[in-house]
Order: sequence, then structure tokens, then C-alpha cells
Amino acid sequence: MKALIACALAVATQVASPGPSYSVIAKLPSAVEGQPLRTFAFDPGKHRLYLGSNRGLFWVDVSEPKPRVKGPIIRKNILHIEIAPELQRVFYMTPDEVGYADLDRFGESVTLASDLVPQDLVYEPTRREVYVSVRDPHLLVFEAATGRKGDDVPLPGWYGVELESIPGRVFLSNGGKDGLYTVDGATHVVAPWPVEGRIVTPARIEADPSGQYLFLAYYREIVAIDIARATVIGRVVTFSTPSIAFDPGEHVLIATWRDDQSPARVVAFRASADGFNEVARYKNPSVGRVGVEPTSHGFVQAGSLSLLVWSSQPGQMFQPIAADRRR
Repeated sequence: MKALIACALAVATQVASPGPSYSVIAKLPSAVEGQPLRTFAFDPGKHRLYLGSNRGLFWVDVSEPKPRVKGPIIRKNILHIEIAPELQRVFYMTPDEVGYADLDRFGESVTLASDLVPQDLVYEPTRREVYVSVRDPHLLVFEAATGRKGDDVPLPGWYGVELESIPGRVFLSNGGKDGLYTVDGATHVVAPWPVEGRIVTPARIEADPSGQYLFLAYYREIVAIDIARATVIGRVVTFSTPSIAFDPGEHVLIATWRDDQSPARVVAFRASADGFNEVARYKNPSVGRVGVEPTSHGFVQAGSLSLLVWSSQPGQMFQPIAADRRR
């Protein structure tokens, strides 16, 4: 959950049509049993936000009038989670294993691999596979439905970081190599992904789940890329390192960053054929900090001792949507 000299400078970015009217509808604790919640995934079908910490995997039914943290589903040191909504499973990684829990069997989990040091994992929805990066030059691949391990996918550099998927493809940065790489979901072939326009890697990678746009965030900059054309269509310069989250319900990228000593900015951008445009800025609550995670028609923002749940459609925020899988 991340003004250049008095204001933020938007490069190749214009104010477009008005953006979503987000507002804060709930506050959740940012820690459970004294330990911070550090990884999140949203399931639009069950209206649940899943949260992981070193105390286990928890959940919140955000459609309730007064949402509260429940669980844990399993007791493990959870570093990262990914939802497979079609299978009703949440995949997790700990410091030394990867596995999953069925969302209708609380208290149970299945280990896919252990005695390893996982770095990241992602769920690819078209072939329903889970990719795991480890501290070796290859990716592990598992069938999400059966848990069966496939052949390792060799990498040309060191281990992969910032795995992010769209239907049929996985993006990543490759340790020791500049630029972005992709894995073809059908063939498992890894290849460089040359992009027209300047980018910096490694970076936080965030995707539009429909597969149209990819976003990168790194020190003082956000970049939007048209995936079909592999072309940078806009960039925003920020005062500090931004945190980003793509809301698939509203088709906007939410970004937060801090301008010197002022409260963190909360800004919405929309990528389209016209470029990468700022569509709204929001009044940040005094407790709001840098750090966001997407839901659907909303997002969750880091706060001071709390998590702030924002919604563009109070009462309708958590409608199921196609291809929504994320973090």
C-alpha cells in the first residue's frame, strides 16, 4: 500500500473529463494482533478484501454496514497474496513456501512448493496458472486448478521481480537486465519487451486487467504505456516516489505521493487514445498517507493506524466485474 516546486508537473498530461467522485466510506485497522497488514487482494464476487501479515491471512466483507477484520483463514507468515476469483482460491507466499487456500474451506491450505525463497508471484487468468519467481534465474509455474507443477521458465538474467499479468501475458523486470520482459502465457517463452519512449526499471508495475495499458511507478515519476503499441503515451513527474493502483471499475489509475511536508496527494488519471490525463484530485483525510491498493469502483489507502476505504459508488462499490483479479 506508494508539487514539483509547489506543484506536480504533468508531462504530456492534460486535465480531461471529470473523474470518479470518490469518498471515504470506512476505516479499517492497519494492524492485527499488533502486526501490520502488508499485502492485499480484492475478490469482487464475494465482496471481500483479503489481507495478509505475519500473523496469517485475514478478510473483510466490505459490503457490510460496518466492515471489520475477520479470521485468520490460515496461520502463516504471509508476504504476498493473489486471488484467482474463477477458482475461489487465494495464492500466497511466505518466506519459504508458496501455496493456496480455498475460500470456502477456512483453516485449510495446500503447499505447492517449500524449501525455497520466493520473491514474487502472480496469477495469469487465461491459462489459469501461477508464476513464482525465486532467487534463481527461472520462474516456477503451477496449474492453479490442480496445483500441478509445470516446467520451469528460464530467465536470461537473474531472478524476476514485479510480476504483473494481463490475460495471456506476464510482465516482469529481470534482475541484472534493463527494461521490461514478458512471458507468453501459451508458450512460456520469455522475451525482452522494447518500449518506445523512456522508462526506468526496476519499477512498480501495475496493469489494466483488460490488457490495454501498463503503468510504471518509480522515483518521482509515473509512466503510462499502450500495451498493443508498446508505446509510452504519457508521464507524470511527482515530488516523491508515488504509489499506484488501477481501479478496473472506473478505469482510472489512482496515485498517491507526498509534496514536501503537505498531506499526500490523491489523484486519478485515465489512459485513453488521447493519452494519459489527470481527471480528478481528492481531498486527502488528515490521516491519509502514501500507499494505495485497488478494489472495484474504489481503492484502499494507507492511513495513520488505519486503512481508508474509498468508494465512487457507496452502496454499489463492490459489484462483480470481469477480469478483476488483483492487488
